[in-house]
Amino acid sequence: MARKSRLTGERYFGMPPRFDPSQGVTILEPEGEGYGYWVGGHSVVFDPDEQKFYLYYRIRHPLGKGRGGKCCIAESTDGIHFERIWEATKEQFDAESIEVASLIRDPETGKWRLYISYQVQGGTWRIDVLEADKPAEFDAWHHRTVMDPQDYGLSFIKDPKVYVVGGLYTVFVCAPAQQRWEEDDAGWRHPLGMDSTAMLTSPDGLYFGNFKYVFESGSGAPGEWGHFRARMNSIIYLPPVYVGFFDGGTTSYDNFEEWCGVATSHDLERWTRVSTKRPWISSPHGCIRYLEALTLNDAVRYYYEWTREDGSHELRMNKVAL
Repeated sequence: MARKSRLTGERYFGMPPRFDPSQGVTILEPEGEGYGYWVGGHSVVFDPDEQKFYLYYRIRHPLGKGRGGKCCIAESTDGIHFERIWEATKEQFDAESIEVASLIRDPETGKWRLYISYQVQGGTWRIDVLEADKPAEFDAWHHRTVMDPQDYGLSFIKDPKVYVVGGLYTVFVCAPAQQRWEEDDAGWRHPLGMDSTAMLTSPDGLYFGNFKYVFESGSGAPGEWGHFRARMNSIIYLPPVYVGFFDGGTTSYDNFEEWCGVATSHDLERWTRVSTKRPWISSPHGCIRYLEALTLNDAVRYYYEWTREDGSHELRMNKVAL
């Protein structure tokens, strides 16, 4: 019996299929061993015209050895075996570090866009866009800023996850928490949260407005897991709800080693945490973060950063039937 039929018959709705992350297929490996050598920060999309998967990812080294120095795009016919077709360096962006990006094809023009976040030399994080007829043809020297943190009164804006919903560009971004501290009666300050998720919209994918916080850190009950961070990494639609996969953490010590949680929403603006007692999935060696869920042909392909035993991060994929 198909899983969808079983869940409906058992009165379960909108539940993402679980998977064992330890059984995932390794897609990409880091360039070194040990903490700080990571590959991920990725975005995956399937092009039905070309019958190909396209994968954006960034390659990261430890803080003292260049951080996020290079980003790449690779293509695949099976979603597992990828061949690199494009790359760029942080020097081409005049950046201190390159981070998460989102790859999407514009439904009106057919052109490909790469929305990429990076830290400006001596400055903060912002999001630029590159545009080309094909993913292999992006020119990293020519990029335009589409989300500047100063425009929204923020100290930074990064990690875009871009979707087109009903013809409207809908982007989830990582932004500073609205309230990071609270003070008790004795005068002690207690941390509430660090990263939160905001949403912006645009009719053309170039001019973004309507900035709104939609998923915030620091708002949980005492003792609940993951409320120090609330970074939305991907969404899928499983009627009657949207399911979001977010990075959560308990303290600032979890920075770079976050764990994946699940939240649900009916309108993309009001999200309810499902994962409050523990992560949805985890690695015995550290994090599972930046989980990108892609639904295709009655299956979900989960792409995620997985912490290895030596502290480095590799990129894995796990395919599960819906």
